[in-house]
Amino acid sequence: MTFQSNIRRASSYQSIQKNSRVLSANPYDLVAVLFAELRDSLDVMIESARRKDHGKMFEYRARALSILNGLDESLDFEAAGDLAQTLHAIYTEAGRRIQAEIGASFIERAESAREMLHEIEKAWMAIAPSR
Repeated sequence: MTFQSNIRRASSYQSIQKNSRVLSANPYDLVAVLFAELRDSLDVMIESARRKDHGKMFEYRARALSILNGLDESLDFEAAGDLAQTLHAIYTEAGRRIQAEIGASFIERAESAREMLHEIEKAWMAIAPSR
């Protein structure tokens, strides 16, 4: 068994585990999964930018923006009112920072977006429904 086959097997296991988690999740848990995926994508994007691995950085930036767009589209403005408006504004600003031009301040902007979104993730986790 080669090292590469071990990596593929581990990656496949993680994918199956994630898919199982999503399939059995309630709406609250699905949003929690999205926040975790967003955080992980931003971490990889920022680390790739530090290493100047632009291919991987762009891949994970696209993934992060897609997740962020999904979270934004799931907002219920009628039911959540001002909270939905506030989250929309935060998601929009975070997206703007993530899409910043690659340059000297890109990593700082991306880190600030990650921190903004992490605060929302922590708040979401704090309101977990009773199990």
